[in-house]
Amino acid sequence: MRPLRRVAVVAVVGLLSSFLATPASADHTPLPSRVTLVGSLQSELGCPGDWQPECAQTALAPVAGSPGLFRASFPVPAGSWEYKVALNG
Repeated sequence: MRPLRRVAVVAVVGLLSSFLATPASADHTPLPSRVTLVGSLQSELGCPGDWQPECAQTALAPVAGSPGLFRASFPVPAGSWEYKVALNG
């Protein structure tokens, strides 16, 4: 019975520490000059290959009046894709 109690205490301590933790702030990080969608779908969107942060076909454009917000629309075919966003290449 003691091992179960120990696990419960560890779980409660973990939950409490997550609520009391200081949130991270990225206000010291400069805005990226280039944001690109990269992944296994890039060749479907006109890039010569996949996982290429230098491909302009999947670049996101900054949104006027919203610093740090970038946007783009892509005609993604049905399927299963992996992707992420690359900052400054």
